[in-house]
Amino acid sequence: MRIRAILCGSAVVCFAVPCLAQANPWNGSWKIDPATVKYDGPSFSVATDADGYTITRNGQAQPKTVCDGKPHTAADKAVVTCTKTASGYAIEVSNNGKHTNSITISLAADGKTMTRKNTVSPADGRSPYTNTMVDKRVSGGPGMSGAWKEISFKESQDNGVIVIEVKGDSIGFKETDNDKQVMLKLDGTPVKFGTGTMAVKQDGPHTLKVTYHGADGKVRRENTFELSADGKTLTETDKTSAPAVSTLSMKFHKM
Repeated sequence: MRIRAILCGSAVVCFAVPCLAQANPWNGSWKIDPATVKYDGPSFSVATDADGYTITRNGQAQPKTVCDGKPHTAADKAVVTCTKTASGYAIEVSNNGKHTNSITISLAADGKTMTRKNTVSPADGRSPYTNTMVDKRVSGGPGMSGAWKEISFKESQDNGVIVIEVKGDSIGFKETDNDKQVMLKLDGTPVKFGTGTMAVKQDGPHTLKVTYHGADGKVRRENTFELSADGKTLTETDKTSAPAVSTLSMKFHKM
């Protein structure tokens, strides 16, 4: 017992190297509690004219989207074709000759909300999935012109379950919107994830910090996971960086 006391005197040591047959409290499947979800979405503005629209986030205007039904090459070499519809816009995007996105932007009849749906066709051959964002008007009008705030964000591939598997100094992460496990070191070493990287850093026995960087090396999102003292719940807080600043928090219960 003296040996066990020496080994397990620090919870941090127990996290990195499981003590004897004791199961690591992080390991297992965690199911989201929808009632705990809180979302403070990004704010942005839209300026429209006869040719198309321009979105401004965090004071930075994005390149104008021309909506004449013809293909236009964007700064990132993607080919964008935008067409006006009765309630907004329909957009098709391709990159390197492959279709990547189908987007619809539609304004509600009362002009108070706007819905954006982005159906993504992953380059790795995975099945297409759809992200749906709903925005609430803050000011402006008529039409889509004005200031908006995102009030909800849903992903069709999100099953609401996180699977965590700690093995020594490594951790396997399978997130709610990705059915493939990503194996990482707990020391913050980045691994390739999508077009950028993902890294996990242990910050004490009850905290994990996950950082996502874009292809340009800039931090895109930081997720913090807090394990409860009884090991039955996880609290996740996600912070997305500029220009689309947002905060998302929720709780998970161990399955």
